[in-house]
Amino acid sequence: MTTWLIPIIIFGLIIGSFLNVVIFRIDDLKSILTTRSQCRSCQKTIAWYDLIPLLSFFLLRSKCRNCGEKISIQYPLVEGFTGLLFGYLYLMYGLSWSWVFYALVFSILLVIFVYDLKTLTVPEVIVWVAVVLALLGGAYFGGFTLLSQIFGGIVGGGFLFLLVYFSKEKWMGWGDVKIGLILGLLTGYPNAIFALFFAFILGSIVGLGLIYFQRKTLKTAIAFAPFLIFSTLFSLTYGQILIHWYLNLFI
Repeated sequence: MTTWLIPIIIFGLIIGSFLNVVIFRIDDLKSILTTRSQCRSCQKTIAWYDLIPLLSFFLLRSKCRNCGEKISIQYPLVEGFTGLLFGYLYLMYGLSWSWVFYALVFSILLVIFVYDLKTLTVPEVIVWVAVVLALLGGAYFGGFTLLSQIFGGIVGGGFLFLLVYFSKEKWMGWGDVKIGLILGLLTGYPNAIFALFFAFILGSIVGLGLIYFQRKTLKTAIAFAPFLIFSTLFSLTYGQILIHWYLNLFI
């Protein structure tokens, strides 16, 4: 099972490098195909040997070779997390079409994850691509019925829709509704209930922690899409296990 683990992680690092490009150029996606990577400070083209995922960041001591400007910590974090994500999915699904599907979906969700943290907005084009993929493959690769997927989407997207509608976007935005829909389509019913519950619990814990350390206040907006995305991944692995454990408490 672990034969391909290291190559898969290395492949994930490479994809993570590409995802960084997507995140930084999300307002001009065509430039990904037409323009080589440049330093965001001095605008000089970056040599291929300074684009080695994860390794180049440390060899350059997190500074541009040309101008000495610090390189964003986002680069190694996204690359490293993508590598670990691909390895984790490989341990779950092996080298299979399921792995291909979830690696693709969560790569897209990772772009949304980071972009929402940076801007408190969800990129429309990217999120709709994720919705379509989740709709087409969620039930098949998740091993649940189409009916379960439909109910999951209603739970995930519908509940957040109500929160956004009645709060007039004070509690969260319409982008979160789309992420909730993706959550439901990927996890199905009843896992979507657990995934939503876990996302709110996790968001509350992190929010209270930020308030305690005086990084945020009760009125400060916090990106919620990252919690929904992480909860989706967690639910795919442990959702059924924890639901069965909870139900057994009453038997």
